[in-house]
Amino acid sequence: MNKTILLMKAAEDPAKTDKSLFVDATSSHEQPVAEHTPLVHPNKKVKKKKNKLMMNVASTQYSIVKKVAKKLFHFKLSYSPSSDWDILWADYGITSEALSKMKSFQKTNHFPAMHCLARKENLAKNLMKMRKLFPKDYSFIPTTWCIPRDYGDLKADFAKGKCRTYIVKPEASCQGKGIYLIRSLDELDPNEHYVVQNYIKDPYLIDGLKFDIRLYVLVYGCDPLRIFIHRRGLVRLATEQYEAPNRSNMENVYMHLTNYAINKNSENFVFNTDSENADVGHKRSLEFVWKYIDSHGGNSETVQRRARRCIVKSLCAVQPHLAHSYRMCQPSDIENNMCFEVLGYDIMLDSSLRPWLLEVNHAPSFETDTPFDHKVKSELIADTLKILHMDYNNRVKYNQLKQDEYNAKVLGKAVTKLSKEAREELRKQAMEVRDKYEAKNLGNYVRIYPDVKMDSKYEEFIAEANKAWNEFYGFNKRIQGQKNENALSPVRPSAKKLLAVKNSQRKSANPLAKARAISKLACICTNSFVERRVQITPIVNIDDPLNFLGAKCYKPVSSSPCIMA
Repeated sequence: MNKTILLMKAAEDPAKTDKSLFVDATSSHEQPVAEHTPLVHPNKKVKKKKNKLMMNVASTQYSIVKKVAKKLFHFKLSYSPSSDWDILWADYGITSEALSKMKSFQKTNHFPAMHCLARKENLAKNLMKMRKLFPKDYSFIPTTWCIPRDYGDLKADFAKGKCRTYIVKPEASCQGKGIYLIRSLDELDPNEHYVVQNYIKDPYLIDGLKFDIRLYVLVYGCDPLRIFIHRRGLVRLATEQYEAPNRSNMENVYMHLTNYAINKNSENFVFNTDSENADVGHKRSLEFVWKYIDSHGGNSETVQRRARRCIVKSLCAVQPHLAHSYRMCQPSDIENNMCFEVLGYDIMLDSSLRPWLLEVNHAPSFETDTPFDHKVKSELIADTLKILHMDYNNRVKYNQLKQDEYNAKVLGKAVTKLSKEAREELRKQAMEVRDKYEAKNLGNYVRIYPDVKMDSKYEEFIAEANKAWNEFYGFNKRIQGQKNENALSPVRPSAKKLLAVKNSQRKSANPLAKARAISKLACICTNSFVERRVQITPIVNIDDPLNFLGAKCYKPVSSSPCIMA
């Protein structure tokens, strides 16, 4: 007898079941079951399977991201390109189309318009525009020219002779690729796309070496902005003693460039193998540089404050663009939390400890070549995931809401929409909950915007950036609108032609001829809205139900809907 059937009978009435019929699955001999052994313990509680948040890591190469998500937060990792996830972590930016398809409980680690800050030429354009409006406040970026557009201005600056050395960077490169120094315009191709900046010739040095600082900044909300800076960071040192640029050393990248990807190939590079001692080697901790500044007569707190203000000002300059792109994709989001981004800000200090913004990386490297790298970046990722406040109940609520909306449509009930006042009240409540949570779960993050002390000044920057953005893009839209209007201007049908068709329709007694006349009249009227330049080719669609009238069908080459003639 089948064991499953016996078990079912035993469960129905154990007293009537012959216990000698049960067999051990591992033995061919029948084994009697003890009298006192129940089949299922009556007091045993069945553990419910805990729902896990899902993180899509199909588009990231960094193992540290997967390790932190799985081991510290117990996320379920997904390696498929499906849309069933709670967090999407990718090494490249997200498109507007992808963001518009996201559900309200989902989050992704990029904003669709962050290229306006992360690409070198866009960073230069946006910040140089703000410098014209606020010369003192936006003087933290070296004077920059985008070639070939600004070649004439660069030529004029060369003629002044104020700066003898310039640094040339390709528009879309990273890790120091393609960067070189020039002292003559003859060394620059005016037809290539480059970003050219004044070279900072008097940098602050550590042990005689030039260095830059990598600060990690979290943007978790763009409308309004919410900006955090991490206390952990990196200091990348050059590998050869610094000397002012001259003809003999201008090509020495190990002296003038501080990129880790370049200097790690130098024979002088020293790796740090002790995660607890970050004061040695050519990649050191952020805490080390603050102590070094204080011990050499500087004030690290002043430097940090200035650097943080540079970061906020740079984001204020592009806030209108970020907010517009986000709202176009997710207009109904009231919590301002579907996108977050960890940015890598590269800062250099000059001899007076003035911070200069070199570039912004929207996809900073999370490679862990050394134990020190592993420590810094694992803490950064862990604090980032914690501040997101992920909750599986958000998915449950979303699914329930969509089910209720579907049921209402099936029953013919109108789906009530929230008023503007109700949405604003919900937004305020969500912000209060968010503020309380973040205050307790910042980890090593420090919120630098909103900032009570500087809010009024920052709001002024955002207002002017918004004004400039509206003027620029509004002008472009007007130009595009005029082009579209000219292209789609109506071709009015001839009055004689319309009259002739109407007369033939009235006089005709034949139903088929009358139907043809009606079809032709409809075509003439429809053609008044057809684009002038669209080429129309006649086709005959056998499956078209109108062909029973014998009417020809015409189809524009641009795949517009068929019209009859």
